[in-house]
Amino acid sequence: MVSPQKRLFWAELRGGISGDLRGIRPDDPALKAALPVPEVTANLEPSPLNALLKPGLSPQEQTDIVGQLLLDYWTNLQSLPVGTWEETCAALAGANSKKLSLVARDHPALSPEGFRSGSAEPAIRFHVISSSGGVFQLIYDGADRKPYTDDDLIRNFPPDLDF
Repeated sequence: MVSPQKRLFWAELRGGISGDLRGIRPDDPALKAALPVPEVTANLEPSPLNALLKPGLSPQEQTDIVGQLLLDYWTNLQSLPVGTWEETCAALAGANSKKLSLVARDHPALSPEGFRSGSAEPAIRFHVISSSGGVFQLIYDGADRKPYTDDDLIRNFPPDLDF
């Protein structure tokens, strides 16, 4: 014999499954919890800069990724991209002497101000010290998200050089 409690449970379960969804709100967290989270880089061409888009990276990790991209560029071309930010983006996208493309020109990490892990995240600015020597700085806008203020993180590449 089935207890009244079990009957009630099964009746409620059948009612919820059969279409009585009046008590469920579209913004209910339980509904969203079951949805897969789309991979940020799913539709992007392979690029070293894709790693910058992963959530939760520290400023140090972000500048490591950008620094490695620029070191790869220097290793292949024996120079760093110079000029305006637009010219730098174009060079990274293949407008260079070897037609080497490390990143698509429309890559989401290339913002109008610098490299950026997300649209609301601080920018990483690129400052060339020696193009042929492969010496540069990356300047991570700090918490205020303004360039060249006291809360910025400045990374030298190579790291043992003091500017």
